Amino acid sequence: MNMSNNRDRGNVKWTAMMLTEHVKLLREWHDSDNDVREPDYDEFELNDIADGLNIAYKAESYVRIKYWINKRAEIIEGQIVELLPNEQMIKVRVKDNIIKLNVRHILKIDIFD
Repeated sequence: MNMSNNRDRGNVKWTAMMLTEHVKLLREWHDSDNDVREPDYDEFELNDIADGLNIAYKAESYVRIKYWINKRAEIIEGQIVELLPNEQMIKVRVKDNIIKLNVRHILKIDIFD
């Protein structure tokens, strides 16, 4: 039996019977499935991140940083140009721009030689 022609319309067939508020809530719910939680690091995890940042900064290496912003994970690639430990921020040169990132929002750091 060939199932490739079987097209189950799922929510599409029920949408006509739903109130617009219900459709809106279902879309919001579906969008929230992709949300990333804001990292909540303890002191040891922050020290690990700081160590990686220091190594990359001193070696003037390029880095790929995955960071949290507005419930999403973004990735930038560049070079760390300044560490701001009192503010818990870093500045990263990405092409011709300087981006300032909060260290507490960093999810992952990859260092390239």
